[in-house]
Amino acid sequence: MSADVPVTVAAVRAVARDVLALELRHANGQPLPGASAGAHIDLALPNGLVRQYSLVNATGQATMDCYQVAVGWDANSRGGSVWIHEKLKVGQALRVSAPRNLFEMAPEHRRVLLLAGGIGVTPIYAMAKACAQQGVDVELWASARSAPRLAYLEELKALLGQRLHLHADDEQGGPMNLTERLATQRWDAVYACGPAPMLDALTAATAHWAPGSVRMERFKGAEQPASERQPFELVLQRAGLSTTVDAHESVLDAMERVGVDFPWSCREGICGTCEAPVLEGEVQHLDYVLSPEERAEQRRMMVCVSRCGGGRLVLDI
Repeated sequence: MSADVPVTVAAVRAVARDVLALELRHANGQPLPGASAGAHIDLALPNGLVRQYSLVNATGQATMDCYQVAVGWDANSRGGSVWIHEKLKVGQALRVSAPRNLFEMAPEHRRVLLLAGGIGVTPIYAMAKACAQQGVDVELWASARSAPRLAYLEELKALLGQRLHLHADDEQGGPMNLTERLATQRWDAVYACGPAPMLDALTAATAHWAPGSVRMERFKGAEQPASERQPFELVLQRAGLSTTVDAHESVLDAMERVGVDFPWSCREGICGTCEAPVLEGEVQHLDYVLSPEERAEQRRMMVCVSRCGGGRLVLDI
């Protein structure tokens, strides 16, 4: 776990229906490491869970006086959002990681479309603020199941004015029609964060766009069907260990089973904590961290979800 910065919950407020915004300050009053828009932190909760949350107030500062995150209520979550909504109080001591950014905006993109779905507005709001500061031509489409669930709505209206376009599924009779709206690429790039159906629709709608012009961050990684998972040999070169990774376990599970303590956080292939160097073997990449170019290089993998496509995988561990 990388959450080693002590913080205190300085404020908790509602920013939409079922969405709480948290303000976290260093427990010793020190400045916190800064971050660019799109960055996230690991938040370690007292119940033993570690969850990743985007920084709403990250716009490129060297240091920050606080971290601001927003957490949506999810009754089907694994316990993180429910604990925060039901038990977290002002004054609570927590631990967080230094920020990491796997969703950073490219400086060459000067005309940008931002697309947010539900609580996915958190990194998108930070990007909108960064664009305003840097003079980037930006347009933001924000959608939610209903208008009261749109977090930071008033702040976005004040920031963007007519460049903000809102979509409430219950008022419009369903999700936004991205195929129609994105038939022509009118922006250097689109940055999107939201639920899987929205991002899948975005992928299909922009299949004809220029390579590298569609960037997205997902809430949850894909799970490979059990029927497609095959066992393979895992070799940890520096540790001098080898074992068989069964179909029902991950590379990370197997490493822990043989006594290797390796950093991890999400176990879903979305945070980048468990990146490992690959020496040999064909990797089946199942993460949402590496770019297509990085995947093609076959030099690193996220051991929490990605697997071996052949019979033997050798890691520089």
